[in-house]
Amino acid sequence: MSPMPHLARKARHDPMAEMDRAAHEFADHLGADRIQAEIVRRLEQPGVTGGSGEDGFGSVHVVESTGGLPDEAEVQLAVLHPRHLHDPADVHGSLADPVATSPAAEFTLRLASSAGRRPRLHRNAVIALAPDAHHYPMLESSVREFLAWSHVGTMAHALGLPEEAAAEAATWRDAAEQDIAHLLPDTYFWLLVPVQDTENGPQRLRVLTAEGVGTNLAERAALTLRAEGELVTASDDHAIRRDLDGPLTSAWRAGHVSLGELWELYTSLPHLPRLRDRSVLEAALVSAIADELDWQYQGFALADGYDQRRSSYLGLRLPGDDSPPEAMRESTLVVRPDRAVEQRHSDLARENLARLKTIDHLDHEDPILPLPRLAPDEEITPEAILRASSGRDDQGRPTGHREHTAG
Repeated sequence: MSPMPHLARKARHDPMAEMDRAAHEFADHLGADRIQAEIVRRLEQPGVTGGSGEDGFGSVHVVESTGGLPDEAEVQLAVLHPRHLHDPADVHGSLADPVATSPAAEFTLRLASSAGRRPRLHRNAVIALAPDAHHYPMLESSVREFLAWSHVGTMAHALGLPEEAAAEAATWRDAAEQDIAHLLPDTYFWLLVPVQDTENGPQRLRVLTAEGVGTNLAERAALTLRAEGELVTASDDHAIRRDLDGPLTSAWRAGHVSLGELWELYTSLPHLPRLRDRSVLEAALVSAIADELDWQYQGFALADGYDQRRSSYLGLRLPGDDSPPEAMRESTLVVRPDRAVEQRHSDLARENLARLKTIDHLDHEDPILPLPRLAPDEEITPEAILRASSGRDDQGRPTGHREHTAG
C-alpha cells in the first residue's frame, strides 16, 4: 500500500497525473535516514524543543548516542532520536514490578550511566523524552509526504510539469507541514525518568506522559515533571534538612557539608530529588537563616568556613539572630544545629570572659588607695586617719619613727 494513499486520487487522463507520479516515485525512494534527519531538524528548532526559562531545563538536546548529551550538572532534557521508539507493551518482569525494555528505555538507562565512553558523573540530571512507537508511523508518513511535495514544487520545471504544478505541489506541501506540527507533540510524549530507590539499589525508569497544550515539547515535559515531583524548581530549608537527616546522613555526620559537595551529591545520586540547577539549592540554604521557628529540628546554620586548628567555624550564622550571607560559595558550609549552638555558646562565653578581663584591667589602672595604718592602741577617728595619712602621729612624730621605736 502506498504511504501516500491520497495521491492515488488522480486518474491517468488528469493533466496533473504526471505530478502525482513524480511525487510517488520520490516518496518511495526516500530512506529512513532521510526522514529521520528531517524530524531531527524540526526537533532542533527553538519553537519545538526550546526550554521554558526558569521553570524548564538547563538545556535541551536531541540525542542519538550517549555522547550526544553533555555531562552537565543542570537538569537536561534528552529528546531521543526517532530510532529510539518507546512502546509501553515492551516490558518484562511481573505486573507488580514491570521493567521497560523498549529501544528508548534501554537507551535512556545507558544515557543516564555514560557520556560516550566515560561514566556519567551527573546521573541525576538526565530525563528523556521519547517518541511513541504506535504514533511514529503517522509522523513518518507526513514527513515523507512533505519531502515529496517539496521536491516536486522545486523541480517542477525540470520535470517538465505544467506551470500550475508548482502551485499545486505547494498546497499539498503546506498541508503536510500542518500535519507534522500536530503529530510531533502527539508522538513525542513519553517521559523516561531514571530513578533509584536507594543509593545502592538498581537503576530503573519511571515512565510518565507529557501533558499540556501547545507544541513546545520542553514546556509540556517540564509541566508534567514538576507536577509529579520529578523536577524541583523551588525548595526550602525543611526539604534540605529532611534529605540531610535521611539519605544524606553520612555526608553530614562530620558536623557540616559544603555547598559544593552537597550540590555534587544532588546531581549524581538518582535516589535524591532532582533540583533544576544550583540556584534552587542556594535559595533553599539561604532561607534557613530567616526561618527561626524550631530550626534546630527542621533547619541548620551556615558558615563561611572551618578553622581546623581551632576547631571553629568562621562566619557562623544561626537562624533568627544573623543575616544571610551576601553570596553563596562552593566553600559555604551547612552546619549541624548541635555544632552551631555549641560554638555559639562557646563564643559568647569567651566574649563575656574578655569583657570581665577588660573591667579588671581598668580597675588595676585606677586602684583604690588603702587605708592608712594607725597605732595599735589608737582610736579610729577622722582626725587620726588624717594624721596617719600625712605620715605623723598625734605627737607630731613621723609614723615610721613610731613604728621603729615600737619595734
